[in-house]
Amino acid sequence: MKRFFRTAAIALTCALAVLALVACASQPTGEAAMFKAGTYTGSAAGKNGTVTVKTTFTATAIKSVEVIKHGETPGISDPAIARVPASIVKNQTLAVDVVSGVTLTSKAIIDAVADCVKQAGGSVDKLQTKAGAEKKTAGAAIEKSADVVIVGGGGAGLAAAVSAAQSGAKVVLIEKAPALGGNTIRAGGAYNAVDPDRQKAVKMTKPLLGDLKSFLGISEASVGEFGPTLKILKGQINAYLASGSDTLFDSVELHMMQTYFGGKRVDLKGNEIHGELELVRTLTTNSPKAMQWLESLGLPFKNDISTVLGALWPRTHGTTKPVGTGFIGTLSDNAAKLGVEIMLETKADELITQKGRVVGVKATKADGTKVTLKASRGVVMATGGFGANPEMRAKYNTYWPSMPLTMPTTNAPTATGDGIVMGEKVGANLVGMGFIQLMPSSHPVTGSLAGGLWGSAESQVFVNSQGKRFVNEYAERDVLASGALKQEKGLFYIICDQVTAGNPQPGAKNGWGDDIDTLIKNHDVYKADTLAGLEQQLKMPAGSLQAEIAKYNGYTDAGVDPEFGKRNFGPKLTQGPFYATPRSPSVHHTMGGIAIDTQARVLDAKGQAIPGFFAAGEVTGGIHAGNRLGGNAIADIMVFGRIAGASAAAAK
Repeated sequence: MKRFFRTAAIALTCALAVLALVACASQPTGEAAMFKAGTYTGSAAGKNGTVTVKTTFTATAIKSVEVIKHGETPGISDPAIARVPASIVKNQTLAVDVVSGVTLTSKAIIDAVADCVKQAGGSVDKLQTKAGAEKKTAGAAIEKSADVVIVGGGGAGLAAAVSAAQSGAKVVLIEKAPALGGNTIRAGGAYNAVDPDRQKAVKMTKPLLGDLKSFLGISEASVGEFGPTLKILKGQINAYLASGSDTLFDSVELHMMQTYFGGKRVDLKGNEIHGELELVRTLTTNSPKAMQWLESLGLPFKNDISTVLGALWPRTHGTTKPVGTGFIGTLSDNAAKLGVEIMLETKADELITQKGRVVGVKATKADGTKVTLKASRGVVMATGGFGANPEMRAKYNTYWPSMPLTMPTTNAPTATGDGIVMGEKVGANLVGMGFIQLMPSSHPVTGSLAGGLWGSAESQVFVNSQGKRFVNEYAERDVLASGALKQEKGLFYIICDQVTAGNPQPGAKNGWGDDIDTLIKNHDVYKADTLAGLEQQLKMPAGSLQAEIAKYNGYTDAGVDPEFGKRNFGPKLTQGPFYATPRSPSVHHTMGGIAIDTQARVLDAKGQAIPGFFAAGEVTGGIHAGNRLGGNAIADIMVFGRIAGASAAAAK
């Protein structure tokens, strides 16, 4: 099977060519003219920017529709780009179904074609009320057997599929969306791992050194079962200080303790939570190994190290592919090579149990066809969290003062908690369900991570509408989100200069694949030669931003932030042009879920493993506790997805 990106593109080309011929062949005769024959170009706002289509009309029909330009995420948008134009042509209507999981892109295509209809003198109202797409008819029931059945085609599910297949198991994976990827393909692709070879190029700064030394003053008794880990870390720090090294220090134990402190939280009811020691140890110890595994599968990582927002330490790796596409593309390619059967648009409904063991899954395809999958060794649940389920978020939330149903999310629309519900019904214990992480730096309208411009966390500067900083930009994500929510309309701006923005050039794209010039044109990013120019565009008080950045630059020189305690700094902001990206918090990661052990076995309320049942990724809880470090999620899904696949393949 070819890469799913190329497959979608080829399918689109073929489908458009065939459907264009069908439209010509079946063009009505003797009908009154509906359009001014010709080819028109129309545009509409999509998920990540403008979607542009080219539509050709005869006097009485829509002859062809082609998406000619867009900034949507590859892999996610492919089904909509392939299906919606074809459906419009085939059914001669704008009243076509949107593609599940790609609603905004689907609507953008429909709206762009409507723009073309207007230009061609046609009636949008008539085309919107015409009979829509053909009705779907359920097929004959499907029954399959495999060694391992995996529910969910995001990063965790695909990692489990590849791992299980490498272990010799026959694997079937089902995914309810029309494409693979889940939340992973939408994520920034940040991967935390201790990596001495790459990290040796990073110099230890005075603020980072101070942060490191702070661990020496923490009592081992105060961190409970993490005490022995802290003791080892103290010995490592003292040895490092004695060595006189100026190279960045890192260790698995430091990663463990930062994950512990980053996740230790108390909810509104006074309940404290922190990561489970052995799960945290498994994550941090195996993260470098999982990274090497991915490289062995053909996924190249960059050599540079950064700090993704909320990561707390420079150990964040990125791939050479945009956002999360590299993980999904590499894993799906390898799954195909290993013979994994993938069933898209197949939603799991319930788990099949027999004498207390999970032995399969009942599912339904998009057309209503019933599917029964039997698993002789195990079922892996990898459906993600419930970030796209507003009612479920509101039901469980015990951390935030309010969780409005209208709050946007960075999540895929398919992240609705299905796996958690199915797991609970067969006795799985749920942990940490009340804690939900907000992404502070999301698009104010769409909630997406995309559509902006900034660099590593140490170089970011957050200001409110008055041009004033309000938080330590290097802090954890819940701290940042809480600070942002206190600003007017929950809105703030990430300020960069030409250097901290990554030295973008005309026609360049950001890390999400967005065209920066288009972002600026649409006011998703503001650009000015001077800070005074940014003040004017953002309607800030005259001189406010200039004074704030001058003060911040002074803190950068001193390596000390007396206002908010920022511990690590990037370059000063001095080189124009300057950029401002509007951001607001949105729901990002649901911290709680199904309880698992270090072998990714699902646990019941008594802490006993449920035979034949495994889980990995955001559907689980217990690892990150109340707040996840930025960059730990991709590491989590690869580490535990890999473990879950191997464990399921070995189950008896």
